[in-house]
Amino acid sequence: MASLIRFGFMACDLLLLNLSILYSYVFFHQDVWGPEKLNSVYLLIFSNLTWFFLVIVSNPYSVSRNWGLVKVVKSQLSFLAIHLLVVAFLILLFRKSYRPEQIGVMYALFAISFLLLRLLAHYSSTLFGVRKVHEKRFIIVGERELAREVRRYFLVHTNLGYRFHGLFIKEGSEYPLDKIREFCIARKIDEVFCCLPQITHTELRSVIDFGMNALIPVKLVSDHRSFEQRMLALERYDQIPLFDYSTIPLDNPWSRRTKRAFDLVFAFLMTILVLSWMIPIVGLAIKLDSPGPIFFRQRRSGRNNRPFDCIKFRTMVVNDEADSKQATLNDPRVTPLGAFLRKTSLDEFPQFINVLEGSMSVVGPRPHPIRLNEKYRPLINKYMIRHYVKPGVTGLAQVMGYRGETRLVRDMRNRITLDRFYIENWTLYFDIKIIFMTIVSVLRGSEKAY
Repeated sequence: MASLIRFGFMACDLLLLNLSILYSYVFFHQDVWGPEKLNSVYLLIFSNLTWFFLVIVSNPYSVSRNWGLVKVVKSQLSFLAIHLLVVAFLILLFRKSYRPEQIGVMYALFAISFLLLRLLAHYSSTLFGVRKVHEKRFIIVGERELAREVRRYFLVHTNLGYRFHGLFIKEGSEYPLDKIREFCIARKIDEVFCCLPQITHTELRSVIDFGMNALIPVKLVSDHRSFEQRMLALERYDQIPLFDYSTIPLDNPWSRRTKRAFDLVFAFLMTILVLSWMIPIVGLAIKLDSPGPIFFRQRRSGRNNRPFDCIKFRTMVVNDEADSKQATLNDPRVTPLGAFLRKTSLDEFPQFINVLEGSMSVVGPRPHPIRLNEKYRPLINKYMIRHYVKPGVTGLAQVMGYRGETRLVRDMRNRITLDRFYIENWTLYFDIKIIFMTIVSVLRGSEKAY
């Protein structure tokens, strides 16, 4: 049913998108299939292919039931904005010409109809044939904060359809299992939540056996907050079950292949469209600006802490401290051209060569010089988690302002926190979002870009 609803949403969105494109031509009294029909076909292709691509990489239809209206609208508006940016990029890439007013009318009409459809879906579940959620009666076996938190959650999220019917705590040193069974049968309880580790293995086995015989699901609640927010995987070694709390999205082989495919396509396009002319021009400018090589290769730590040569345009005069000392404000080692390259982040572009060869990714934690790792590793807990994935040309920490020189330990600690958040919450949509945030950050400029 859920898949059918998502397919229905996508079909409606594509219909609205194409109607908006056609109406934008009508609005300006243009013939879609007239002399400029090739432009019309390109716009239709750009818009539809981009929509399919974004649906595949970000799945905008997987909106959680407990999301509020504001969160739903923000999520969908960001999706529309990314679609507009990608279509605009394709128009520039293929050198097509459209009236800005026409594109404006097209997206205004599409955005309004797109959001109206979301509002209708949000306020009228019957519109899509979704039945009212059956009320589920539940009890909690446990005590203390964890049991209260479970009850509080379902009190707040009433739309989930759960209704609390009782809390059972220990009587003496044991739980009243006979009372729990009688209560569940008398009240027709639908689910039982058992809080771990407050209930013993024997008591838990007894509750589970009763639940199976009475067709009542028994759910185990673990206080996972000490493990922070991350994915939980169940593995099995022969007959021994094992919960793996260290699992991250990129442990999934399909996710790794998807990210690598995106890296190769993006880096290849950047190499052909940008580096092919940038390297000769910038290389000549660097040679005229100061003696030395065009590229600066620095040994940095990559995935699994394996060292690799990170490639950049040389922005400093040749010096012996390049590998051990970070660039500082008004650093005398930085050349006049180098200051411009660093300010605009153009010095980082050769790292797309690193992406093609597989030592880096387009998005990920920025690679640190090996000596910087040696300095901060003993000072910051879980510092090395950033080497669980490939380093990136850009990253979440950089677009959030933690780039360049780290004068204080807390600056590096904040950078590591953001790196960890990225690693534990990776999606391809997240990568695309960070890329667009990077573009905005570069256009705005940064005080730490020196």
